[in-house]
Amino acid sequence: MSGTIVNTLIHGLSRQMVQARLDTADAKPFTFATHFPLKKVNGFIWRTLGNQLEKKNVAADLHTDNGTILRKRRPIFESAKGDIPFISISREMSRSEIKDYQTALAFAQDDDATKLVSWWGNDIDFCFNGVQSELEFIAWKLASNAGRLAFTTTTNATYANEFDLDYDVDPEMKLKTTVDWNNKETADVIGDLKTLVKFAKDHDLNPKFAFVNLDEFYKIASSEQVIKACASFAANALGISQTPDLAQVNQMLARQAWLNGIQLRVIDQTVTREFADGTHTSGNPFEDSRMVISESERLGTTQYDILQENDELILRAERAHTVIKKYGTIEPKSEVTIGQADAVPVFDTAYRNLYVRTDAKDWDE
Repeated sequence: MSGTIVNTLIHGLSRQMVQARLDTADAKPFTFATHFPLKKVNGFIWRTLGNQLEKKNVAADLHTDNGTILRKRRPIFESAKGDIPFISISREMSRSEIKDYQTALAFAQDDDATKLVSWWGNDIDFCFNGVQSELEFIAWKLASNAGRLAFTTTTNATYANEFDLDYDVDPEMKLKTTVDWNNKETADVIGDLKTLVKFAKDHDLNPKFAFVNLDEFYKIASSEQVIKACASFAANALGISQTPDLAQVNQMLARQAWLNGIQLRVIDQTVTREFADGTHTSGNPFEDSRMVISESERLGTTQYDILQENDELILRAERAHTVIKKYGTIEPKSEVTIGQADAVPVFDTAYRNLYVRTDAKDWDE
């Protein structure tokens, strides 16, 4: 049972100090806001862009002065929407830790809590990072699984399946490679990309980027075909080869005919989840043996709204979509820090991407 909420038990701590700490939290490790930029909405409802399947650059026709102008067909409206989920994480400072802080403050001989920022600042960082990690997880799990994400007891500590996401992507856009790219001797990376680019062009798409996780990039870069294609003429003549880096692979792809100048984008992320029993699991949210081929590096938006609150007993700070709250409780005596957001990555380009399994398996396997 929760105790009575009181003002912060951290002597000398103010709302302005919490806001300053939140403003300086490092968001650079998180990539979702680059490929799913933040967008504030009203009403806690997310929506994808409409008319994504509209054909680009439809040419006009020649007509006589008095003739009837042919009406062009409007595209089928392809959109998705839903409720924005509530994301939250908290951490508690126990009674003994509060005593330690008060002892340190006494030795400091003043009430300047900024001198003891490590006692309270780390919890703000932890909660800020927790919110961003969940958005990172949703963005890349959703994209690499062709617009589907089920929240289960293994993907969410508090199971909430009412927020399962399914963009109902056309099965035709879910493809597979001709051979398994795990086999470095037989992987036909360039040939498969050529086939995929042609398929995209035939469907009025203009593919420019291919998203993969770090393990998948390693498979690509270590395949014999790619190593040979990246090596210089002199190196090939001498039989010398080495695994190329990302820049070298992208330079090679840019030189390949029929690949439309496609470039790899590598998602190298690790998200850790803690469950109710205290166990942890960590991994890259971008699925293994998957590639998402897109026209743009911007795959969608992270849509959010802010719930306005007025509680004088709570120290509250905002940074874009993220809200941090700090307060004390009487029984049990503790200091609580909460990070929360009403936000979700929205997959705006869901219907204009190709989704590829690089293990040569069907998507329903």
